[in-house]
Amino acid sequence: MKSIVMERKKKIWVEMRKIIRKINKAGMKPPSILIKIATERTKSRIRRYTIIFHPVKLSDTAFLNALEYKTEHDFLIHQLPPFFFNITDNGKIVELLKKEYPNSIEQTINEADEICNHIFNLLGSGKQELGKEINWHLDFKTGFRWNTRTYYLGTRKHITLDDDSDVKVPWELSRCQHLVTLGKAYWYTNDERYTKEFVEQIESWIEKNPVELGVNWACTMDVAIRAVNWIWGYYFFCGSQSSTNEFKIKFFKSLYLHGRHIVNNLEFGRIRGNHYLSDIAGLVYLGIFFQETREGKKWLEKGLNALKEEMKVQVYPDGVDTEGTISYHRLVTELFISTTLLCHKNGITFPDWYMTRLERMIEFIMYYTKPDGTAPQIGDNDDGRLYILSNYGNWSRLDHRYLLSVGAVVFKREDFKDAAGEFHEEAFWLVGAEGLNIYKDI
Repeated sequence: MKSIVMERKKKIWVEMRKIIRKINKAGMKPPSILIKIATERTKSRIRRYTIIFHPVKLSDTAFLNALEYKTEHDFLIHQLPPFFFNITDNGKIVELLKKEYPNSIEQTINEADEICNHIFNLLGSGKQELGKEINWHLDFKTGFRWNTRTYYLGTRKHITLDDDSDVKVPWELSRCQHLVTLGKAYWYTNDERYTKEFVEQIESWIEKNPVELGVNWACTMDVAIRAVNWIWGYYFFCGSQSSTNEFKIKFFKSLYLHGRHIVNNLEFGRIRGNHYLSDIAGLVYLGIFFQETREGKKWLEKGLNALKEEMKVQVYPDGVDTEGTISYHRLVTELFISTTLLCHKNGITFPDWYMTRLERMIEFIMYYTKPDGTAPQIGDNDDGRLYILSNYGNWSRLDHRYLLSVGAVVFKREDFKDAAGEFHEEAFWLVGAEGLNIYKDI
């Protein structure tokens, strides 16, 4: 053991010398900046070597203490914060969906069955069978696997253009945007098979992705989007008999560690975009989900302040996203509208100027939507989404009109309704039956 410690100290000293040499090369930088860089890099290097021996873990006792519950029972009976839908109304919601969207029921069940069989179509891959056990670190297009024991910051060295591997494949899969489809299928059928698949996938992901190890912790945006989709999934399955108390503790602990990781790795810079805004959306969701805790309150406060700041920084007064692309305008609008509506559900309001700019974001979507209902392809585009609430297997990349449906309800705009063409199912999951009635009355 002594030799192992000595070897680790030697490695740390070698890394320190490397950093010092880099600092000497950067002599033009102010001393305060150099000290900050050296400190941060030293901490990162040390962490890289120590995490293998001391992985990030949260005991049940430490978790309950963080949540300020005395016993596991107290935690398990606590009431979930208000969400986009009331889980006790699932029967009424399903009946209304069958009436309004009869064709989507069978489609959703078929998509959920494919998910249970681990068949995915990601990033234009076509349907791919991922096998009995999902490999969360695999680019299934090329067969390249990222090392599961690599410190998350170190994985960036292996994200390269020198080979055919695409890191977005494991990232996209680990966003878990398919969980909503599983949840909807469970509500439509009451088949516990879907809950069991939800539980098995979450447990598999937690086991195969220790905190701060592997490629799925490298991009904070993806960590945040995953947290959002886990929360969406949980609201569908939390009442299922297959969602055991043991699983719930494990699930909540991992979500809590997601929150800590996000707040410690915010993609903040002088020039900011949809990555940082996604981080903030994750903090708002997690802050509301854990709003009874000290850390959760801090996440929510930070997230709310950042939301208002980024509405000024990332959106021009006329409502157009500063990144200058149609695809990212859709994503940024989705991030703002989702967090804003969730906040409204929990009694949190926003200033008039903020809501006006959000309304103008929807207005811009109305103006760029072509007569055939599609959006033009202008600027950078990777079809990024926060979540996929309907038609998971075959959603239209160029149809942004579900946001017009939401905007029509939120801002009582008849022109938004006309441009939307219909009350899209994705809008239903965000504004519910009440929103549907408002839409019909506009």
